[in-house]
Amino acid sequence: MAETIDETRIIAWVDGELDDAAAARVAGAVAADPALAALAERHRRMKARFAAAFAPLADAPAPERPAAEVVSLAAARKARAAKAAAASRPAPRRWMVPGAIAASLLVGVLVGHGYVGGGGAGGARDALALPAPTVAALDRQLSGDAGAVRVAMTFRDRDGSLCRGFTASGMASVACRADGGWRLRYAVPATTQGGDYRQAGGDAAQMAFIQSIIAGDPLDRAAETKARADRWGK
Repeated sequence: MAETIDETRIIAWVDGELDDAAAARVAGAVAADPALAALAERHRRMKARFAAAFAPLADAPAPERPAAEVVSLAAARKARAAKAAAASRPAPRRWMVPGAIAASLLVGVLVGHGYVGGGGAGGARDALALPAPTVAALDRQLSGDAGAVRVAMTFRDRDGSLCRGFTASGMASVACRADGGWRLRYAVPATTQGGDYRQAGGDAAQMAFIQSIIAGDPLDRAAETKARADRWGK
């Protein structure tokens, strides 16, 4: 049976994650299919955009913070909902407690980095609020501008909302416009296991999330400047 070469496979190939045999198969498919070639080129451009935006972070000292795993905003929302309903439910069985503790810890990571509010990662209107300094930076800065908040790119998601991929306070995040403001859709500690900032390609998990929601290509600088002048669509 012929191997299916889908977007996930193309991304893995561009990122150098396939073995030699698999890479050769994908390379052949890309050479023979203009649509796959365009998809591969799009991902290369996104990697280059991340590299340009995050290169200065590779040599920067990481701020001190608690070690943490990938933050699940959906888990955070469920944890808050569970807490709100706890008074009306019987006490949980002993073997159910560790999962609840883990979800609560994820909420703690977000709170520790200044993220507040309700919601999860389901959509722009179902997400977490951002701290005021981050909101101000997302409102003012263009991609690649220096600052405590480093924006990698601006794009539209598949619902048409403007979104921005950025790093702030040691978190690699994605926020999208909703109800006249920026709402957090995704956040993950922007460190390797050794504690150093990720290399110039930016955060791979963050980029994978962007790939999963982006519609079309990221905005170029002219389009981004216009979007800022239009107050990001209000």
